[in-house]
Amino acid sequence: MKSAIHPQVFSDAKITCSSCNAVFEIPSTVQEQTVESCRLCHPVYTGKQQKELKGGRVERFRKRMAASQEVQKEEK
Repeated sequence: MKSAIHPQVFSDAKITCSSCNAVFEIPSTVQEQTVESCRLCHPVYTGKQQKELKGGRVERFRKRMAASQEVQKEEK
């Protein structure tokens, strides 16, 4: 077996969130790291995720039908 093939693990590596500036200390092979969002500020984990309602096929059909009827009324 080869010796010294395992990476060095830092037990107190600092992970910093660039959005909310929270700092977490976890074991990692990198001493310091920056992430865009963490569990404290990510919309999925905080429950602030906005769900877009695209609607089903029936709603889209009704919307197109209403628009075409308005155009037909304007032409008359």
